[in-house]
Amino acid sequence: MVKKRRKEATPELNMKPAMNLILILIPLLLTSMEAVKIAVINVATPQIGPASVAQKPQDTPDEKPLKLTLALTDRGITVFAKDQVIENKDDPLGPTIPKIDGEEEDANGKMVEARVYDYDKLKEILVDIKSQHQAEENVIISAEPNIKYEYIIHIMDISRESKEGKKKKTMFPNVVLSAGVA
Repeated sequence: MVKKRRKEATPELNMKPAMNLILILIPLLLTSMEAVKIAVINVATPQIGPASVAQKPQDTPDEKPLKLTLALTDRGITVFAKDQVIENKDDPLGPTIPKIDGEEEDANGKMVEARVYDYDKLKEILVDIKSQHQAEENVIISAEPNIKYEYIIHIMDISRESKEGKKKKTMFPNVVLSAGVA
């Protein structure tokens, strides 16, 4: 005697758990996208190619361009203006603004004692230069290869604007990044 097998119907797939997961993931992904902020810093990079011959302006035939340059080294910040170094009165052979004792964040996020850039002194010098050269809007920033990116960004922020209380004053909004310090 041969027994007939019944065809068993395949059970329906239970889609409830998958739908619940998707229902939870969509709002979670949408809210996490709001938390991700993208920042853009406008800078100009050095141009490669031959220098263009520029005509001197008729107004100021003998005046040299400012060419304000901030050179970041492991010793401090050297400020160049009109192709000359602004000297440090205490140490003529050292940087214009030597590093000072302070605290900085290490790789683990802890604050440690270290030699840090004197941002207040830099701001003071830049405000003084801006008061003498109101029309100038360019600053060139160059740094040694071992200088941390966060220091370069902080120097950019200081050079772009100065805050006096709640009032902001634009100083050098056009930042040009240059090759490292020789």
